[in-house]
Amino acid sequence: MIWPFSWFERRSQSWRLSQLQSLSEMGLGGGETTAGVEVTPERALSVPAVFACISVLSQDVAKTPIKLRRRIGADVFEDAVDHPLWEILHDLANPEETTYSVKHAMQFDLLLSGHAYAEIVRDDGGRVVSLWRIEPDRVFVDRDDQRRKRYRVTLANGQQQTFLFDASRPPILELSHPSPLRYCRELIGTALATQAYVGRFFGSGARPGGVLQTDGMLSNESAQRLKESFESYHQGRNQHRVAVLEQGLKYTPIAAANDSSQLNETQAYLRTEIAGMFRVAPFKIGDLSRANYSNVEALAIEHATGTLDPFFSCWESAIRRDLLTTRQFGAFDVQFDRASLIRSDIKSLHDALARGRDAGIYSVNDARRALGMNPIPAASGGDLYQANGNLRPLIELGQPQEGA
Repeated sequence: MIWPFSWFERRSQSWRLSQLQSLSEMGLGGGETTAGVEVTPERALSVPAVFACISVLSQDVAKTPIKLRRRIGADVFEDAVDHPLWEILHDLANPEETTYSVKHAMQFDLLLSGHAYAEIVRDDGGRVVSLWRIEPDRVFVDRDDQRRKRYRVTLANGQQQTFLFDASRPPILELSHPSPLRYCRELIGTALATQAYVGRFFGSGARPGGVLQTDGMLSNESAQRLKESFESYHQGRNQHRVAVLEQGLKYTPIAAANDSSQLNETQAYLRTEIAGMFRVAPFKIGDLSRANYSNVEALAIEHATGTLDPFFSCWESAIRRDLLTTRQFGAFDVQFDRASLIRSDIKSLHDALARGRDAGIYSVNDARRALGMNPIPAASGGDLYQANGNLRPLIELGQPQEGA
């Protein structure tokens, strides 16, 4: 068995935010935004709405089970629980990390940088035995002189390890998806500037600045010294102390402009826009201003079908390409269990299952499995598909019955 290389000396989930490259180095654009703030992945994550959106999407993708299914007939599949890939995709990605933690970290990388990578470890027979996440800032992808795709990975000791792409045995599981950070730098920059303003405002005791006035003449040195002395006595931990002014000095505070600048409205607008940039419903990141009982369930379904489906398809296609051989394409399928994300209230769920059973769509055991209950023995009729006997084909309606 082949084991991973030395850059995995620490295999715990870690994103090394302090060492992330700038957006320009990652091909996501660089330089200061119009708000005068430079946006880096680390700074973008300091915006609560950005971190909340990335966390929600990463957690939802990570908690949705991946099922390897074996084709047993035309459009008929069964769970391939006996296949070696089942455990890797469903439970344990490698001996040290669960599939949940690896999927969460890779989805986090995908949203933050637009790429995610994992080394595929195979045995001597070419079968996949484990997946190990590689931090995207350690990977450089290009082509060699023969136009073959290659991955150059920087090891922990500074050396590089090169992997050449092989269609029969891909060495790297690679995910690629446009990062929202690349196209919304200005929006994130404005949010960062707003946060900095709010921090400075409350750092001054939630009180605005002011003007020291005097009828006398002050030199530049005296004015600077007076300003520094006043600030040292009345800022930071010394806020709200009584000021004693001499020689006719007067302190005139400047009225706060937060109301006129609509600070609260601006922050709410930025939160909604950032949620829209990630296609996340605002209630998912704690904004319940427009959520109510009648629309939350519909928004949750839209989140699963509209927001997460593209990422599911991205994962499914990459897994089929890199983990399944060409001989397995027609025999196996990879699919996220989307039904696990959509949970109705207990009454609606029971009503739907009862209607499906009465129509012959579900058996009793099918319904029990959907409820997380153990099946009843087949001898007791648990696997029978039954339907009401009053229904007749349309072609028989209006025809005389036998013996009439």
